[in-house]
Amino acid sequence: MVADPYDGYFQALLDLTLSTEHDLTAADDEHDVFRQIEESVADFEDDLLALADRTWESRARFERNLGEKFFLAFRALDSILAITYAATRLLTTGRFQHSKRPPHAVQYAASALLSRAVSVGHEICAMLRAGFPGGAYARWRTLYELDVVAAVLRKGPRGTAARYIDHRWVLVAKKPREYFPDEDEWAQMQPKIEKMAARLIRRYGPNYSNTYGWATEVARRKLGIEKPQFWHLEKIADLKGHSALLAGANHSVHADSLGGLLTIDQDGILHSGARSDDIHIICALTVKTIGEIADSIIRMWKSYDPSASLDTLVGLYGELSLTLQLDALSRTNATRTSEAS
Repeated sequence: MVADPYDGYFQALLDLTLSTEHDLTAADDEHDVFRQIEESVADFEDDLLALADRTWESRARFERNLGEKFFLAFRALDSILAITYAATRLLTTGRFQHSKRPPHAVQYAASALLSRAVSVGHEICAMLRAGFPGGAYARWRTLYELDVVAAVLRKGPRGTAARYIDHRWVLVAKKPREYFPDEDEWAQMQPKIEKMAARLIRRYGPNYSNTYGWATEVARRKLGIEKPQFWHLEKIADLKGHSALLAGANHSVHADSLGGLLTIDQDGILHSGARSDDIHIICALTVKTIGEIADSIIRMWKSYDPSASLDTLVGLYGELSLTLQLDALSRTNATRTSEAS
């Protein structure tokens, strides 16, 4: 950090506590104690606002410096997000000549997965720009799950995308309170949701009611499994280069004691603020994962539209993704890591 963003808070809180403690010694009863605390906090509010202004300025300076030091990594991440957004539009707007439109479920699944991948990518970028690679790492865990789902959709038989999209009715019917905390709203929607869920289970079979029931058919074909779990989906997806990174991402999400080690900086000190560790590495990892998601989706789309334009897009996108990964990991970024503070 260029300067401690919380510089001044320690002394301010210490002074507030000591002065309030002094005033409370003269309080006659519990009512006077609460009144004095309220007055102390009210008087302190202006000081807090002034300190918060300094914090905001400190964050802005840090982000500017970090953006300059890792400019290639951030440019690579922004580029893959923009290209993926553009690829989504190319697919969904039908701009290719002589192209065929896949079924609506395939179009919807493609748009939903690509849009969410870009959205999560933006969140990762925002946290990296602010100097919080741990939070970015945690969001990458979601991106990895999208990567697995996209690969399973690509490898599954026709109809897998429809099963995936329709499965939302089953999920809501199984745990309605997660989606409808208001009892009156749930009472209104319950008949329709439960009817749709029951209809889909009859159509796709009893195993469709499970958490990953949408993947039952592809799991049966690929693995001989009737009730797939997420690790079965990972096996079907067969993604390379992620397994060694998942443990750390899981700890960055959960509240276990190993996760606390992620707050230790390069000097071995517990550090809760912004930092510059591993910024370019997580940028490159995000570029790689978004590239894989888009590749799976484009290939799934291509199975319904074997036009030359889709073949060309697959080749171009793969090369662009690899080039941007290398940019994110370039020597320029790596040599500047030690300079960030």
